[in-house]
Order: sequence, then structure tokens, then C-alpha cells
Amino acid sequence: MRTTRRLLEAEGTRASALRPSPRDSDTSRRTHHRIAGRVIALPPLLALLTSFSTVGAMTTSCSSSDDAREPVPSDADGGADAAPEADREDDVNDAGIKDVTVVDSAPLPIECSDPPCAIALSTTSKSGSGTREEGYCALLHDGAVACWGANNAGQLGDPNTIGDSPVPVRVPGLSKVTTLDHTCAVDSDGAAFCWGRGPFLQSEASATTIQKSPVQLPLPASATKVAVSPDGLVACAILRDESVVCWGDNRFSQVGLAIPTSERNAQPKTLELAAGAKNIAVGAATFTIHENGTLMSWGSSFSVGRPVALVSDGWPTKVALDHVSMVDTVGDEACAVANGIGWCWGAPDLAGGSLVQDQYARALPAAVDIPEPITRIATTESWNVTENTVTYREKHRWCATSVTGEVYCWGLNNAGQAGDGTKQFAIQTVRVAGLPAPAAEVKVMPYSTCAILTNGKVYCWGSNFYGQLGAGLPKKSVLTPVEVKLP
Repeated sequence: MRTTRRLLEAEGTRASALRPSPRDSDTSRRTHHRIAGRVIALPPLLALLTSFSTVGAMTTSCSSSDDAREPVPSDADGGADAAPEADREDDVNDAGIKDVTVVDSAPLPIECSDPPCAIALSTTSKSGSGTREEGYCALLHDGAVACWGANNAGQLGDPNTIGDSPVPVRVPGLSKVTTLDHTCAVDSDGAAFCWGRGPFLQSEASATTIQKSPVQLPLPASATKVAVSPDGLVACAILRDESVVCWGDNRFSQVGLAIPTSERNAQPKTLELAAGAKNIAVGAATFTIHENGTLMSWGSSFSVGRPVALVSDGWPTKVALDHVSMVDTVGDEACAVANGIGWCWGAPDLAGGSLVQDQYARALPAAVDIPEPITRIATTESWNVTENTVTYREKHRWCATSVTGEVYCWGLNNAGQAGDGTKQFAIQTVRVAGLPAPAAEVKVMPYSTCAILTNGKVYCWGSNFYGQLGAGLPKKSVLTPVEVKLP
């Protein structure tokens, strides 16, 4: 591991000095790919494997040459043993590459010269577990929010809009919004509003309700951030005093250890160990990012990104990554940017019949193969798909924005969602073609992708079955980026 660290340190310095300029030549990209590839292909998290009783191996990249569909994993149980404290400290140092020169992985600034413009982007929540509707919401430059795509569970936030919308619809009643997460928003006064399907604290009988227009959350104090799981089961908020409260379904101990895991409608509870968080994301695990770049997690063992002894861990604990600038999660999948490198982890993708070789093969962060340092990354979850009585695994996919404003994608591409102009599965990372300006942010759903450019315009590509491309086009796939008609 010490040799690995020295190699990463040397190569990381060289990689940061060889950042290509926007729209650089293919020759320069291939040269940089060889250098950066050597940096991120090394497996600094390998030492963590000794802490798993059921783990036999770990992939060194989220990329794979396997076909897009794999046999469905069985429901066989898996377990993991916690690492000794001293070993975990070494793992943190090595996995985080703490001695490497810090990369500026802040997203590129957005400058709106031709309103309307967007300054933030999010995917909408689903209408239920296992459903596959797609849509997006954008935070506009004037503090309003606009959404487009599927609307069967009020995801657009406008009760006057019936059915899906192929163009953005402004969410009524929202202004001065500062942050956006799926179908939840926080305004400059610290008030939090949500719409669609989710745990919005509107019912004593069920955590999940459907709200066709925004409702204000009855939080114990003003908030700076609100995050909700896309399946509508659990949510958390960062309050202005930097405390963290969570509520909803506690089956993965995300609301608190003092609450039974059978609790499905827990009211907001403070998690003392997560105090001081600056950002938050919620899936099957909850993640907080702190001022010093520490990433903490708690929840499902597949998702927390660190060794745990049980099927879930309710103690907010550090993930072995340093200089973390952002994290994205949906279901059991998670990806983070740490020191300009993308890391992904989650539930297993490979299994054979009833014999699951390794339930935790992807449970620890593994570096993704991208030609240059990145600023943002987004992921989808994997799905089981049944055709002609045969069930396959449709793998998670991810896209990322780079320090030069390029967008890179990997994985499923049957609707052109990888953005390379084809419908061929992206076995390796591909660059999105046809964007008229550098990208500041990217968001993904299984069959579509959207990005905010540095000029504030939003472009989308892939499937348009629900109108999720936002360009007013017919319900068919689009292989090249098209501009969203922001209101």
C-alpha cells in the first residue's frame, strides 16, 4: 500500500499538470488518458477487503466489458465483518490518497447572459418502488423551479398540468429557492417545500404521500439543505445550526439507532454524529459531506461504502475517501468525487442462478476510468428486466463532468443516453458529442441524460418516452443533445 501511495502521488501530480483544454484534440486526450488511467486504475482500497468475511475480490473500476445485461442475483444473504480500528485508520489514509496534491474539483461557474437560465438540476422522484418514470427539475436563475417529464405522481408540482409534459412547467408557489433535490426545494428563508411522492410529513398513517403541489415541511428549524430518497421512503435535512435531522422509513437505520428498524413513519430525529454537515444525499444509505472534505455514511450495507458487520449501520461513520466534493446516490448505488477522481460502489451486478459468488463485490468505492479530473458525477441504479420469461440485470450507469467542461458517460446506451451518437453499450467511457458549451453539471436517469452548460442552458439526450428531454419533441429517442425549452 505504501508503494501504491507513492505511485498515486507521483502520477496525480503529473495528471493535474496535463489537463486538456476544452474541446482538445483526440491525440491529447489519448495521451492524457494513458496518464490518468494509470492513476485511477490502481486499487488503493484493496486492503479493505480483508475486513469482509464473504468478499473474495473487488473490481478496480466501475467500467466493465461485460454485456449490458447480466443474470439476476438471487436473494442469498451476505455478511461483512468490521475491520479492526487500527486497520481502518490505515485504510482511510491509503484510500483517500491524502498526500496527493489537491485537485480543484469545484464545478465550472454558470454565467447567464441570455435568460431564462438554469443554475441547478435534479431528477424527479419515482411514483413507486420499482417504477421507471423519468423527469427532471431545474432551479432557474430567478429562484423559481421548473420540471418536465413524467407526472403520474405529481412530479411536476403543478396541479393544473394533466399528464406528462414534454416541456418544462414552472412549479407554482416557489420563489427565492436556493437548493434543489429531486422534488424538494429550500428557499432563502430556510423553508423547505416538496411535491410528488415522498416522505413529506403530511400523514400520521404513512411516511409516503403524493402531493400534486408543493407543501411546506414542518421541520424543527430553518433548513439549508433537504435531501429525499428517490423511492420516497426517507428524507433528511441540514438545519441552519448545521445539525442533521432525518425522518421516514427506518428499515436501514437511516433515521436513528434508537428507533426500531420496523418503524416506517418516524418523525424528524437529530443525528448527533452527522453534525456539521455542509451537504447531504439520500438513497438506501445517507451521506453527508463536511467542510474538510470528509464523507460520512449510514444505512444499507451495500450502499455505505465501508465495511460493516450487519445488513445496515445506523452510526454515521467516515468513508475511506478524502477531499470529497460531492456525492450522488439512488437506491443501492452511490458515486462520489474525491480529489478530482470519480468513485462508485453499490449492490452486486454479477451472480449465477442461486449461487451468488460475492454479495459484496462492489460494496467498496472503486475508481472509475475517466480521461481527466472530474467535478461532478451522477449514477443510476441497476434494474431487473424480464423478457420472454428470462430475467436479466440492466446495470447501473454513470455520467460525469470534467474540469474542462466535457461530459463523459459509461454503461447502458439502448436509447442513446450515453451521448456518443450510437445505441451501443458504452463498454468504456465515451465523450458526449454535440454540446455547444462546456458543462457545469450532469444528471442521469436509466434512459436519459441532462446537463447544465456554463451559459445556463440545459441540454438532454436519450429516451423521450415521458417527454423527459424537455424540448417538446415526439416520444422517441434522440441520440444527440437537444436544448430544453426553459420557461
